[in-house]
Amino acid sequence: MKTAQRLLSDALIQEKVIEAIGKIFCDREPHAQELLTKALNSETDELARDILDDIIDNAALAREERLPLCQDTGLLVVFARLGVDVRLEICLRDTLEQAAAIAWQKYYMRDSIAPDPLRGQLDECEDIRSESDARLPIVLHLEQVPGDGLSLDLALKGGGAENMSALRMFNPSAKVEEIVEFVVDTVVNAGGRPCPPVIVGVGIGGDFELSAILAKRALFTDSDERGTCYRELEKDILRRINERGRGVMGLAGRNTALEVRILTAPCHIASLPVAVNLDCHAHRHIRVEI
Repeated sequence: MKTAQRLLSDALIQEKVIEAIGKIFCDREPHAQELLTKALNSETDELARDILDDIIDNAALAREERLPLCQDTGLLVVFARLGVDVRLEICLRDTLEQAAAIAWQKYYMRDSIAPDPLRGQLDECEDIRSESDARLPIVLHLEQVPGDGLSLDLALKGGGAENMSALRMFNPSAKVEEIVEFVVDTVVNAGGRPCPPVIVGVGIGGDFELSAILAKRALFTDSDERGTCYRELEKDILRRINERGRGVMGLAGRNTALEVRILTAPCHIASLPVAVNLDCHAHRHIRVEI
């Protein structure tokens, strides 16, 4: 017997998303705040300690005054898990983009989205504009799952850390040490550009595009969801980054990275893709269950 579908209204989803953005534009994920406090307590370099103090104080001020945690208010990235027994009033992307537009206006957030990625350099593309002031483009990853709920992982992803991403198609015979060196080199060579201390997402396996999605998804996945198989490898990579890295904001200290998170997927026997995606210390992420 077919299960009755649950109707999720456009208004309810928008309400929850706007509320969620209202929490994270001025306040980082609590676990990231704990990691920063831990970093401060372990730091011995005075300059690095001073910067970490400022980062933590800035977060407190942003939260109290409800001001953007960072002037780069980011691009809204959504990982959505939609139950098979859910019925929506309109397309989920439309709902989320409308909610983002409302939130950006409501919370006075800087619009950082360029409708034309080449910024009008091609004459034939001069007419590219936002579809409507009522929508703000987002990045949506949609997965269908059992059940009658909708789970949304929302992140405000800044450009500085995103620009330091890297992907490499390894030979399938590559050793773990080669992969570790690639990840460590990517973070260390980024210097201060991603605003360290950073959280490091690593995607191993899948194919070209899935490895990048895994790396992004890893940033917003807690340790229970990642399992224990790669836990020691995560710790080893973190240790090596902080031994070789340039420290807080690329200036000083031992805390270049706060955490390394790895997600994997099966891959073709002829390839071994590995992707790295960084998130700055702001780490604005929240999960919404509807």
